[in-house]
Amino acid sequence: MNLFPLSATAAAVMLATLSAHAADDPVLNRAYQDHIAYVATFAMPVLIEKCATLDPAYLQRAAPLYLRYLNTHQDQIERGRLLTLAELEPGQTLRAYREGVLAGRLGALDSGTPERKAQMCEGALGVLSGATVPGEWPPRD
Repeated sequence: MNLFPLSATAAAVMLATLSAHAADDPVLNRAYQDHIAYVATFAMPVLIEKCATLDPAYLQRAAPLYLRYLNTHQDQIERGRLLTLAELEPGQTLRAYREGVLAGRLGALDSGTPERKAQMCEGALGVLSGATVPGEWPPRD
């Protein structure tokens, strides 16, 4: 049963796997946090569903945090969505972007070690509880 379908997107945990840069510019850091908030809207439901298969109690812990996150970060999510849309490559669709993020960032939940999976699941709970993911937007190469 898919409790959080992508089509219902109103994360991360992939958020826990992002390779982030130390943010030395508050403006770039805020933009990054906005981007992360937007990515959480479509990545966290997938992450929560995968983590719930590993730990049956995970859904009861994560679902309320996810819903609270959506409600308390609405402005940040919208800024992140606009920021992300502005950065898409010509011809790249938002759907393709989302699919790429999910495949690239959540793949460890399919193929990673049990320890890595547990780390990602717990990291997601941290983000949903208010932990800040270090980084800046756009990332410096």
